[in-house]
Amino acid sequence: MKKTTWLLLLLIVWIGSNERIVAQTVDTNILVGTEWLEQNMEKEIHLIDVRVGGYQTGHIPGAVHMPIDLIEDKKHPIRGYLVGKVDFENIMRDHGVRTDDTIVIYDKGGDTAATRLFYALEYYGHLNVKVLDGGFAAWEAAEKKITTEMKKVQLGDFKAIEKSELRKEKTEVKEAIGEEGVILLDVRSTAEYLGEDVRAKRGGHIPTAVNLEWKNVLRPGEVALFKSRNELVSLLEAVGVTKDKTIIIYCQRANRASHMYFTLRLLGYDKVSVYEGSWEEWGNVDDTPIVNPSE
Repeated sequence: MKKTTWLLLLLIVWIGSNERIVAQTVDTNILVGTEWLEQNMEKEIHLIDVRVGGYQTGHIPGAVHMPIDLIEDKKHPIRGYLVGKVDFENIMRDHGVRTDDTIVIYDKGGDTAATRLFYALEYYGHLNVKVLDGGFAAWEAAEKKITTEMKKVQLGDFKAIEKSELRKEKTEVKEAIGEEGVILLDVRSTAEYLGEDVRAKRGGHIPTAVNLEWKNVLRPGEVALFKSRNELVSLLEAVGVTKDKTIIIYCQRANRASHMYFTLRLLGYDKVSVYEGSWEEWGNVDDTPIVNPSE
C-alpha cells in the first residue's frame, strides 16, 4: 500500500512538473530569436521574407520572398482587407508552402507585416507558424549571414481551412459594444483614438473601446524586440485586457490589429479575434456609433 501511495505521489509531481514546463513554453513557441533560426535553418522550416523591398539586395539564406501586399484584396471595397480563401491558398502554394510546413516569417523589424501574415495563416488554419523577433534588423545586428541568392521553390500543397472565430464583422462588433466580458481593443495611436488624427470620413473610436497603441509592446531602439512577458501583461491589464475576457482588436486596416493579435497569442490568450474591416470600414459608413472626444 505504501509503495502504491509513493508511486501516486511521484506521478502527481511528474504531471505537475510537465504542466509547469508547458506553461513556461507556451508563450515562446511562436516567437523565435536569431540564434534559434540560425540553428534550425537546415531543418524542415519554410522561411518567408515579407518585406516589400530589400530582398534582392540581401536576405536571410533560404528565405522565400513574398511581399505582404500580395495578401491584400485589391478588389475589396475596404482597403487592406485580407484576400479570400482560394486566392490565399494559391498565393501560399505559389510560394512553396505545404500543409505540414513549419513556417517562420520575418519583416524589416518594428513592423506589422510578419504578424499580419501570421494572423492570416492562423485564420486560414495553418497553426505551425513562428515570427522572428526583431525581424531582419535583428538578424543584421547579430551579424548573421546574408545572401542575395534567390530561393527556388516548388509548387506547394497548402490547404486553407477558415477559422471564422478569429474574425469579426461589423454587425458582430456592434453587438459587442457594452457586452459583459468583451473588450474592444483599439490599437491605433492615441491621436487616432481621440479623433485628433482622422483617417476616414469620421474620427474617434468605437464606444466602450480601450486604447493601447500596438507599438507599445515593442522595446524602443533600432532593433524592436518584444518586451518581456511581465511588461506585456502589465500593459494589457492596465487597460482591462485579461485572459478571462473575449478580446476584439481593431485598428485602421487590420495590420496593427494583427500585431496585437500575435502579442496576445504570445501570452496564451485564447479568446481573441480581429475586426477585419477596422476603422477603414467603421469610420467610413454612417450606421456605426462613434465616440469622438475631440469634438
